[in-house]
Amino acid sequence: ARERESERPRAAMANLSIDRTLPKPQDIASDGLDGIGFTHFWGNSPALDLLGDPQAAAFGVAAMGVSPGQQYKDASRDQDPFDAADEGQQMVAPAALPEEGPVNILVAGASDIRHLLKTVARRRGGGKGPKLRFYLHESSHEVLARHILFLQIINNKAMPVRERMETFLSVYGNTLIRERDSRYVNEIADEFIELITDQSTHPLAGIVDLNGLKFKDRDVLQEIFRGWKTDVPFDIEALRDQRARGYYRERYDYRKNMMDWDYNTHIKEKAGIINWFHYKAFCFSGVAFETRLASYNMPNHTLASYTAAMDRSKGTSVQVRGFWGDLINSPYWAFSIMTNPVDRPRLFKISGSQYRHTETEIAEFNVEDLIGQLETGEDLHLPAERPEEHLFPYSSPLDAMQKASDSHIEEVSEEQENAEQQRTRGRRKPKKEWPPLAPAFADGGVEVVLLSGELRDVLKKPKYRGHFHRAFLGSIHIMPLFQDAGIAHGSTEDPFKSKDPTAIVRIRQAPRLDRPDLLGKQREESVFAAAMAEGAEVVAETMKYQAHFDALQRLAYRHRVAQAAHLLGWRCEDERRGIPRMEHDMKEKKAQDVERYATDFLRFVTGPALPPLPRNDPELD
Repeated sequence: ARERESERPRAAMANLSIDRTLPKPQDIASDGLDGIGFTHFWGNSPALDLLGDPQAAAFGVAAMGVSPGQQYKDASRDQDPFDAADEGQQMVAPAALPEEGPVNILVAGASDIRHLLKTVARRRGGGKGPKLRFYLHESSHEVLARHILFLQIINNKAMPVRERMETFLSVYGNTLIRERDSRYVNEIADEFIELITDQSTHPLAGIVDLNGLKFKDRDVLQEIFRGWKTDVPFDIEALRDQRARGYYRERYDYRKNMMDWDYNTHIKEKAGIINWFHYKAFCFSGVAFETRLASYNMPNHTLASYTAAMDRSKGTSVQVRGFWGDLINSPYWAFSIMTNPVDRPRLFKISGSQYRHTETEIAEFNVEDLIGQLETGEDLHLPAERPEEHLFPYSSPLDAMQKASDSHIEEVSEEQENAEQQRTRGRRKPKKEWPPLAPAFADGGVEVVLLSGELRDVLKKPKYRGHFHRAFLGSIHIMPLFQDAGIAHGSTEDPFKSKDPTAIVRIRQAPRLDRPDLLGKQREESVFAAAMAEGAEVVAETMKYQAHFDALQRLAYRHRVAQAAHLLGWRCEDERRGIPRMEHDMKEKKAQDVERYATDFLRFVTGPALPPLPRNDPELD
């Protein structure tokens, strides 16, 4: 019988388990990598004060709702899913900031200026404090151009605070924007071109340092600003739909089901404040923030970017202009899932198993609060609680704030604006007088240095040796750190990989426990380690809030970042919750629970500063 069974055709045996003629998963839908795009215009984590923020050490569900009597409270939140034993971990903390001289902060791959805004706002609220020098590095010039735009919007005191907030959110996360927002970007683009060529009189020229950019980078930025003009064609709706068809493929007509899966699997359990209907609307149209009764029908030219492609007819490489942003990760994470602890119980209140407020309202409150802190140095809080908030239909405290804000704003209809444009058409526009910057930026305590190019090549410069006291590394741009530690994909010298390809790592723990002998092995050759000051703090973004990776992949990413830091001699501040233990046969459901309650960020403290380079070192030439 054993011989007869061995004589059966292999194809027949294979058909007993699965039909090999069925299409592969890649033929039905993408794995998600092309859904996130090639240019990242917004971050996937909450805004942080990089000088010290409790949010950096937060763990667990971010947007946990608050309900009367806590009848909707998640009981598992009180149960710590991590091992109680700390395995002899030593508590580490970053060194104190310098009392004299500026605090140098490297922000690489953040994709927006959320961390800069919160850090500067907290500095303003806590007094003048030390001078802050931000080094913003992005791999895409389009993102750097948006950094300049958002700095200008936040500091444009000619507009009321609420109008600045609405313009900021509209341009920040919407593919289609209001007509007035489109005119705003169109008009300011000319001033940015003069800013790049050092001919601008805008106060922003006093805080934005372009000396870190090469002339070819400035030329690229000029072309980007010219592309923001409204007369430049940019059919973002058609381009985004083309991207969506390439991502969903055969399931394009049923893409709502895939959106529902992403929301319920990766978003709802971590941030229920994000409304399903709003997330679905973003996935369908790309419009995330809608304020008031406005029409969002103009393309957002700031989301246009270039990516490398191959000419099918000639076989040569070309640059293709289009919309290459994220399709599945919404722009809600930066400002919508956290708020001031004083106002959080009222803003995240649950009634009838539904949140009373949406993520858009939370984002509006938070951005308005940041602008207010930049102006006055005082936090924005909700008005006094009223009885109507506890009685059906449950009035919102935000409504009273909006009415008070609207009373100071003079509404101008679109007909009046168009008539004004007709009267001034053809006339030579007078030289514009720009209002001063917000007090937090105008006191000379903030400087913004723009950087581009390969991050490791930038940090190799001798002037950056032991230079940075704080650093933030975005998750999508973490590859230079892996390359620096010698553990990038394809590396043959990865000390954490077994020489035996068939070996199975049954339990993966933090590198301090698995390979304590490797601590600081790559420190002498590391560009990142050389650029950090002694006792500096490095905050690495995790993939906790990204909807295109499984929980096991997100946990593995945490361990990979920790391994790179371990090789550089950096120590993790919260190893127990930041780098939870992994098992080779861990089920996806358990991995989701562990990753959901892990920290939002990985924080590391660097070792002693490396000695300065000798004067005859060739790198000084």
